[in-house]
Amino acid sequence: MEIIGDEDALDRAGLVNLVPGSSWSEHHVGTNGIGTVLASMAPIQVSGYERYCERFHTWTCSAAPILDERGQAIAALQMSGPSARTHAHTLGMVVAAAEAICAQMRINAKMRELTVLNDNLNKMFLITSDGILLLDDRGIIRRANPVAEGILGAPVSGADADSGAHALGLYAVPVYELVSKPHYFTKMLGMGKAFDDVEMALKTPSGPVHCLVAAKPVYDDHGNVNGGVVSLNPSKRITKLISRYSGSYATFRFDDILGRDEKLRRAVELASIAAQSDSSVLICGDSGTGKEMIAQAIHNHGKRAHGPFVPVNCGAIPRELVGSELFGYEEGAFTGAARGGRPGKFELAAGGTLFLDEIGDMPLEQQVALHRVLQDRRVIRIGGSTVTEVDVRVISATNKDLLRAVAKGSFRQDLYYRLNVIQIQLPPLRERPDDIPLLFDFFMAKTGRRLGSEVRSVDQRVVECLMNYDWPGNVRELQNVVERMVSIATDGRIGLQHVPEELSCPSREDTQPAAFANIEDERCRMRRMLERREQEQLLTLMQKHGGNISRVARELGISRNTVYRRIRKASTRENNGQFLDCGPGDSMR
Repeated sequence: MEIIGDEDALDRAGLVNLVPGSSWSEHHVGTNGIGTVLASMAPIQVSGYERYCERFHTWTCSAAPILDERGQAIAALQMSGPSARTHAHTLGMVVAAAEAICAQMRINAKMRELTVLNDNLNKMFLITSDGILLLDDRGIIRRANPVAEGILGAPVSGADADSGAHALGLYAVPVYELVSKPHYFTKMLGMGKAFDDVEMALKTPSGPVHCLVAAKPVYDDHGNVNGGVVSLNPSKRITKLISRYSGSYATFRFDDILGRDEKLRRAVELASIAAQSDSSVLICGDSGTGKEMIAQAIHNHGKRAHGPFVPVNCGAIPRELVGSELFGYEEGAFTGAARGGRPGKFELAAGGTLFLDEIGDMPLEQQVALHRVLQDRRVIRIGGSTVTEVDVRVISATNKDLLRAVAKGSFRQDLYYRLNVIQIQLPPLRERPDDIPLLFDFFMAKTGRRLGSEVRSVDQRVVECLMNYDWPGNVRELQNVVERMVSIATDGRIGLQHVPEELSCPSREDTQPAAFANIEDERCRMRRMLERREQEQLLTLMQKHGGNISRVARELGISRNTVYRRIRKASTRENNGQFLDCGPGDSMR
């Protein structure tokens, strides 16, 4: 490959074909320094008559192999000269030179590996989703990746803390002066004690930022701590992940809300308009009317759809725990507090929607704190002093008359007006009986798919019976009733015998077993008595208002459709189906 020497030596070497490009393998020229070394992979000195070719007997060659990292010969180094001037140390010098070449090759290979590794580590440092800080032994920030720069609010990446002190200001100080719990860093840098997932508040120019912090020490060759690596994970991002994978997300949309009733469609239309803003929404309606479904649809239809949807049942939380559930608490705030503290629902819902169900059951003493948070958009955990700004939309729901609660003093007036920016009233199922067949078909098909039961036919009297029931549990009760009927209709046919007893109709009496006769008689007697009272009340009001259906409905607090339905029911059960005289106004036959 290459030949080096003085001019006289090069001239004589050219006479025996010792020039670049010539082959000196044993196959071509027999025993010689280069060919024999490559064949035996061991150093050798070939002198004078030891050569195969007579032409080379005046030469002495000392050669050694050059091996790669796998121990394979990839080249040979040879020193050639007149046999008369051969020196005993020539071979040793060649072997040493070959070893030096091999060592340099190994160093070059390691340098290439280190370059690739360093490049990969640098890319990981820059693209990781966590904020990373590199500290020296004094805790000074020596380097930060782009995520950490964003968290800290200033560019510190690649800057030396000493030379950049004036430019960086806040970040020229030790890191433990920027965090709320500096003793963790003192132990890490002083004692080499690593820590994981410690919640801290970082001081930044734009205010405190809550993060989960982890750190590990870096040691020098003598085993002394000479710095550390710090990981920063913003609490907001963690809470979003927790909310996403723990079920705190909304699934219902406006298309999932079934019904043709005019009141319901107006409520859905108002909800879709409310979804475009961040104003507080108060959803009113009886239990089981679908208040949370409307809340989820508002969330999914608005600009916070990609954020968490966190529901809180204010009526299911013990009075003494409402504050800690909503606002969170610090470690040691009270007996039984979890180690490290815990974020509240407001923090978990950051960037999304907080749904306060049964808001009317919230204790009065916690209403003051809730009003303050809604007004300032800031939360202070119980037992803590750090203020956390929360970007949360609040949707509330209740089945109570909050205005009456305000008048009684059990609900704060200022909180009521804070929550009641947009009010949505959901009608109960009894006021929209025409939607019952639609809901029945939907729940029957859905339940059948889930249970693997196919319903082939339904007695029309079953639907009529469902439409004549008042449904105190509303849509939720209807869904449960349909699931029960589908479950017990083993032959794929739903008849009156599958209707629950509490929904029993007079037409079902013939289908009941004799063993239940007394129970059914008593139930029917009570039902007829209630219907008789309802009919007498209706007749009295019809006579009072001269048959004006609108006035009767207004006094009873029900819709005109419900009045008409009760009149039809009364007319079919009185006087053998003869008409019920309603007076000179609106009459009904």
